[in-house]
Order: sequence, then C-alpha cells, then structure tokens
Amino acid sequence: MASLRRLRSGIFHSSSAPEPPRPALGCGAAALLALACGGSTVAPAEPAPVADDVAHVGDAPQAAPSAPAAAPEGRPVPPSPSAGCGKAVVAAGAKVARAGRVQTPYLLTLPEGYDGKTPVPLVFAFHGRTRSHQSMFEGDASQLAAQLGPRYAVAYVKSVGPGFDQPREQRDNLQVFDALYPELLGSLCIDAEQVFALGHSSGGLFSELLACERAPQLRGIAAVAGAMVRPECPGRSAALIIHGERDSVVSISRGSAVRDHFVAANGCSSESAPVGTTAGCVAYAGCEPGLPVEWCSHGESTYQDTNHGWPSFASPEIARFFGSLGRLPHVAGTPLVGGANEASGASGAPQVTFGASATGTSSVKQGATCARLTRAGENPWDAQLAFSGLRLEPGRDYVLDYRLWTSALTDVRVKLGLEAAPYNEYWQQNVVASPEPRRFQSRVRLVEQAPGVLALGFQFAGSYARQVPLELCIDQVDLAAAASP
Repeated sequence: MASLRRLRSGIFHSSSAPEPPRPALGCGAAALLALACGGSTVAPAEPAPVADDVAHVGDAPQAAPSAPAAAPEGRPVPPSPSAGCGKAVVAAGAKVARAGRVQTPYLLTLPEGYDGKTPVPLVFAFHGRTRSHQSMFEGDASQLAAQLGPRYAVAYVKSVGPGFDQPREQRDNLQVFDALYPELLGSLCIDAEQVFALGHSSGGLFSELLACERAPQLRGIAAVAGAMVRPECPGRSAALIIHGERDSVVSISRGSAVRDHFVAANGCSSESAPVGTTAGCVAYAGCEPGLPVEWCSHGESTYQDTNHGWPSFASPEIARFFGSLGRLPHVAGTPLVGGANEASGASGAPQVTFGASATGTSSVKQGATCARLTRAGENPWDAQLAFSGLRLEPGRDYVLDYRLWTSALTDVRVKLGLEAAPYNEYWQQNVVASPEPRRFQSRVRLVEQAPGVLALGFQFAGSYARQVPLELCIDQVDLAAAASP
C-alpha cells in the first residue's frame, strides 16, 4: 500500500428548582470526484464591535408554537446516546466551566422527569454583551426558559469577558465551548444529534460563529440581533435568524447578511413562504434536507426603543424551529454499504486490517465495528476499517453518511480509492473524532468512470493516532445515491 498518497485537507473540528413554568435547575478531491462538504477552522477576522446591551427585556404575551415540520424523506436514524447515559443523575443549578486557565460560570437546567437514561436534547444559550447568563435565564430572553425548559437541557453560559464578539473573547469562549461540550455530553444523557446553540446580540454572533467553526457538533442554531464575523464560513447549519427592522445597535443589514450566507450555503432558493405563527417569519424553499433556513424580521421596540432586544415571539418560534429539526435521516434509496448489496458488490460490514508495524484487534460492540490499535505503525493506512467492492456510476451524486467515535480525541482519515494496486485515491478528508458518537456527511460525484473497483476506508494509524492504545468504532455507515434535484 506504499503507493497510497497522503493528502491532508481541512479538519472538522465540530440547586434548587425554580418555580414553574421554568424547568428544574476538509475536503480534498482528485480529478474523478466532485465533492461538497463542510467544517474546517479558518483564521479569525477582526469583527465590527457589537454595542453594549443596556436594558432588561420584559415578558410579553406569547404565540402558540406551530406543529413541527415533517422530517425529510429517508431511512430513519436511531438516537445517538451520549457517554453520560446511564451515569448518576447530575443536579441542575449553578456550575463552572473550566478550560485550562480559563473558567466561567454557567447555569444548567434540566427537564422535569430527567432520569439520566433517556437521551434529551441540549441547548447552549449565550447572552448579550455586558449581560449575564443569569439575566438571560431570568428574562432578557423573554419566556425562553418556559419554552425550552420542559423538553431540553439548557446551559446558560456566561461569557469570558463582557461578551463574545471581540477576537480575544471569541478565542476564550471557543475554548470554553470546546471543554464544556464534551463535559456535558459525558455527564448528562444527551442525544448527540440534537445539540443546538442560540444567542442574543453578542451571543447571537457567537452562535453563528459556532455554526461556522463547530458545525458537526450542532444540529441547528438560532440568533437574535446577531452578525457574521468570519469573512469565510466553512460550516453549514440549520439556522433561524431574527432581527429588528430598525435595529440601531446591530443593523438589519448585518442580520440579512447572515441569512444570505446560510441560504447560499444550504442550497436554498431565494423563494420563501410564511412559517410559524408570527407575521414576518419566512422559510426558504429548496434547502438541502435537514438544513432549513428561516428569517424573522420585526418592528418591536425592545431595549429602550432600539429595536435590538429579544422580541416577544422569539422564544416560541425558536422552540418550534428546534423541535422541527429531527435527527438527519439517511438518504432515501438503497444503501451501497452497511448491508449486503448484490448490485454494488459491497460487503455488509467493514473489514478491519492492520499492516506494517501497526498491531491491534477488532470486535463488534452493540452493532458497531470497533478496531483497537495497540501499536501505531508509520502510516495512517496501517490500520483501517474498509468497505470494499464499491461501484459508483459516473455523473451521479452520492451521499456518504456515517457515525464515528474513538476512545480519545484523535484524527481519522476517510478516503475513497481503488481497492487494489495501484490504490489510487480519488477523495479524502480528515475528521476529528472523540468519545462522543458524531455523524458526518459528505456529497460525492464520480465525474468519470474509475478504472477499477473502489473501497471506502477509515484510517487512524501512524501520525493520525494521537495516543495509543486507541479504539475506533463506526456504525450507521451509509453510502447511497442522492435523489435527483
């Protein structure tokens, strides 16, 4: 296998209870393939400052949320229980998030009846500049606790510094998120495919930043009076953007720029139709399955008549939007991997191989194929799980979808190439895997006929193994032809 090319592309880096109604406290591609995928880290850009939030938003009558939208057609995917499922129940209340020398308080609320065994969705909530996690919970985000608390675990996170929008703040708060995310999924029973972020003003900007930088870890975001700060945003996410028509703190042009980004990134058309129960809220047509984009503009005064605060309809519309985002289904149609398939010739389960100086063992755990690396070897391909016998039709779009996790944070190399010598590769991407099961999805098109049968491999030896021993597990692997547009 010495002829395998080593390509390196972008890495995905994805108390006591209050009274009711509040809850208890990278892509690389060679000539034969065209690829669309997302999720790498780009250098930070200097953002325009978001002005201070200076007033408290009062509660207002709420509109009843509409029924969740129908999930896109496709084969269903079961929940992805986090590592915290089955552990002792964690108490809600005031807590501290720590990331190295950086630390900040947060408030955790849990839905009534949370038992630590049944996975629940998780929401990260980020406040406006100079405000706090506590003020957001108590009313800055009008009715948010009442709307989300009965169903979601919610982490109201205090910013490191006065807000989330300045470059130093972005760096420190991303560090906190990167530490708090695995901590919560490791201690709470969370559906890892139902994790969301929302925020107001500076916090809305941060939720949009997470959609750019940590998209694989989030199912969707909602931002009120936020703004985009990255000149390039590689991530794609389901998004609800809410903005005041005459916002004098963060202009509506900055909010509409965020909307336009997600409309383009998610493959939506410019056509829209009313959605929800609030005038001024629309959903865009033609978005890729599971990546809807909605936009709400409003004229409510809020925040001392700046039109910048949290409008009365925002919380129920966010609850409706998040509730409509089910686990992303596999593409409709016959899978080419993951089950015996005579037409494609693909094997039903991956073959685990160790070569050169790499050593290890393999096993099956609750339906997942796992490979345990005990000696790293020299090259990534010295340890891999591979599906062989793939025959893809030129000119057709395929969707590669899989769920992956490892015993420790590490890099994994995913590739499509000839299964036999000369082992030419036609597509490769790097992903970062962790102990939390995470789904990845990419779209692939074979431009011309490959001169042989292809194999899909997941490689994690050599320099890709950040530590040894290391176990990689994979399930729900699915490669299927995408529906015609």
